[in-house]
Amino acid sequence: MGMKKTIISLSTIAILTFCLLNVATASTGNPATAPHNKIVTDVKGQQPTTLMFSCPMQANVKEWFNVSGSLTAGGKGVSGAIIKWQELWQGKWNTFGNFTTDSNGNFAGQIQSPAAGDVQFRVTYDGDSQYAPAVSNAVTITFS
Repeated sequence: MGMKKTIISLSTIAILTFCLLNVATASTGNPATAPHNKIVTDVKGQQPTTLMFSCPMQANVKEWFNVSGSLTAGGKGVSGAIIKWQELWQGKWNTFGNFTTDSNGNFAGQIQSPAAGDVQFRVTYDGDSQYAPAVSNAVTITFS
């Protein structure tokens, strides 16, 4: 009997890779209770990073609320990194503030709530020559 050969096209490999990456980075659970994090894969020789943050799911309009989180690479904190606090406004992510990580990779601060309603927020890290960029999952906060 002859040996069968299977040929997989480059487009098929690309589609499979895309699907596997999406499954590997998908969040689990309810975003209102799950950690808000995202692991970015190493694509430019940079170390992969994990960006996490926490904030309340509800806040009062025009009052300040606490935000905290961490940026790590290989289980160790990334110090001196600029973390951007972003809000989704008219379909575009806009930066409304920055935090700087401490020597352990932690950041914390306060944000003032906007008008009443549901607003989506996230935090991002642009990366540098050593560390890969990261974007957290979006979280919806209800302001009343």
